[in-house]
Amino acid sequence: MDQKTVDKKAALISAIDRCQNPFIIAQMEAILQREQVLSPIGKLSKDYPLLLQVQSNRDISLQTGLRIKAVNKLTKYQEIIVWPKFIIALIMLVIAAAIINNFSVNKGELQYSSFISSLAVIYGLLWGLFVLDALMVIFLAYTNKIKIAQSSFIRKLLCLIFPPIAIGQRHLLEPGKIWLPFYAWSKCNEGLFNHLKKQFSIPMIVIALLIIPVLLIEWQFYEEVETFLNTDLSLILGLVQGFIWLAFTFEFLLLIAIANDKFNYIKKNWIDLLIILLPFVSFVRSLRLVKVAKITQLSRGYKLRALLMKAREGFIFASFFYRLLAVKPDYQIKKMMKKLNENQKEREIIEEDLAKLSSWLNKRNTDQQDL
Repeated sequence: MDQKTVDKKAALISAIDRCQNPFIIAQMEAILQREQVLSPIGKLSKDYPLLLQVQSNRDISLQTGLRIKAVNKLTKYQEIIVWPKFIIALIMLVIAAAIINNFSVNKGELQYSSFISSLAVIYGLLWGLFVLDALMVIFLAYTNKIKIAQSSFIRKLLCLIFPPIAIGQRHLLEPGKIWLPFYAWSKCNEGLFNHLKKQFSIPMIVIALLIIPVLLIEWQFYEEVETFLNTDLSLILGLVQGFIWLAFTFEFLLLIAIANDKFNYIKKNWIDLLIILLPFVSFVRSLRLVKVAKITQLSRGYKLRALLMKAREGFIFASFFYRLLAVKPDYQIKKMMKKLNENQKEREIIEEDLAKLSSWLNKRNTDQQDL
C-alpha cells in the first residue's frame, strides 16, 4: 500500500470517527461487508486508475443570466433574434393546439371553418420566417467561416419540421448553454433541469386534474350541463382540452431542450409524450383511416390515465405538497428506499462483474508468464 493510499485511509478513519449520521455509517458498513467480494477490484485498480474515480460528476448548480460575448456576426444575429423567435414559436404552439384540438371535437369529425383556415395560413406564414432564419444562419456561418455546433444545427433543422421546438434555443456555438425567457442564457445541467421541473410541478398538477370534470361531463352529464349553461358545450370542453395539450407540450419541449440525455428523458417521461400524441388519434379517425367505433372513447380513457399519472409524478418534485395533502411520510420513504435498493442491486452486479473480469485477467497473466 503506497503512502497516498495510507494517508487517504487515515483521513477516512478520522472522518468516520466524527460522523454522526447513522445512514452514512450503515452504507459504509454494507461496503465493508463486501470487502472480500470487492478485493479483486482493488488489485485491478492498480492497472486501471479509472476505477478509483467514484465521485459523482453531477452538476446541480443553477447558472442563469450568463453573459456570452457576441464575437461575430452569427452570434450577434442570434442575440437579436432570440426573443422574437421564442415569441413566434410560442404563438405557433398555440395555433397548433387550436388546429389539433379542432380534430377532437364533435365526435372526432373533421371541421372546416374560416377561423381554422385563417390559423393554418398564419401558421404557414410564421413557418416561412423559420425557413428564412435557417437560411440566414447558414449564410452567416458560411460567409464568416464559422462552424456551428452539430447538436445546435440538428436542432435548427428540426425546427423546420415543428417550429415550436424553438421554445428552447441552444447557443449556436456553445450548445451547453440555452436561452430561456427571464433567465437569459443558462447552463444546461441537472441544476437547471430540476429547478424548472419543480417550477412546473404544481401548475401541471392543477392542469392535469382539469381533465376529470371534462371527462365526467362528456361521459355522463353532457346534456344536463349544456341545458343548464344554455350554450355550445363542445366549444368550452374543446378549449379546456386544447389548453391541457398546450401546457403539456410546452413543458415537454422546454425540458427536453434542457436535458442532455434526451433519450433517457423520453424514456422516463413517456406519459408526457403520450399526452401530446393522443390528439392525433382523433385526427386519424377524422380522416377515416382507422374505423373503430370506440376509438374516441378509448383515447379519452388513456388520456385520463396518463394525466393522473403525470399528476402523481408532480407530487415527487413538490415535497411540500406531500404535507399539504397529508401523505404519510413512511409511505414515501418506502417508495424511495425501494428505488435505492434497486440501484444498489444493479451496482453490486456491476461490481461483481468487475471482480470476475479482474480474476480472469490475473489468470490470463499468470498463464502467459508460465509460457
